[in-house]
Amino acid sequence: MPYEYETTHSNILKSAKKYFKKFGFRDASIRSICNDAGVTNGAFYAHFKSKEELFDCLVRPCIKEFNSLYAAEEEGYFEIKSSTDIIKAFTEAYKSTDALVSFICSHRDIFLLILESSGGTSWEGFAETLIKEESKSMRSFFELCKPYVKNPQNISDSVIRLGSSFLISSILTSFKRGLSADEIIKESKEVSEFCIGGYKQLLGI
Repeated sequence: MPYEYETTHSNILKSAKKYFKKFGFRDASIRSICNDAGVTNGAFYAHFKSKEELFDCLVRPCIKEFNSLYAAEEEGYFEIKSSTDIIKAFTEAYKSTDALVSFICSHRDIFLLILESSGGTSWEGFAETLIKEESKSMRSFFELCKPYVKNPQNISDSVIRLGSSFLISSILTSFKRGLSADEIIKESKEVSEFCIGGYKQLLGI
């Protein structure tokens, strides 16, 4: 019985991934997914409460791992005692995007589902959530920088959001274009250098 349950569960997930990718969340029907998986609608509801729960089960484990990686990459960059430390922290923080890009590209099918097929689910604002988290992190960082820069007043919430949006959007756009991890990392380095140069000018360091 456990084997049959796990097999049915796996088959539904495989079919769901295929249909969500092809039709998007809104237009992929439970009936079609069940037919493809070779199960009845009744069997479906023995495994999932709804189509949204099914989508959530597909993407949540991957995003949980991504969030853990993101949190780990953030640690260790906030020891600021001079303007030199600020530049170093900028450089190290932007370098950390390499690991995130590699992770996204190694789970391409899941991230494409979220970015292109999640309309109508709680995941459709994923990119915006990333930008908000990046902005929150940068805001905390700039608070620590204030004693060591000439122009702390130049960093506003709108500037922080612009920088965060530029970085996140450029990475996700390159990813959706089908670029490889190495190609995205190369592009993100150029974006990072642009952002660092702009922040240095604004801060007066």
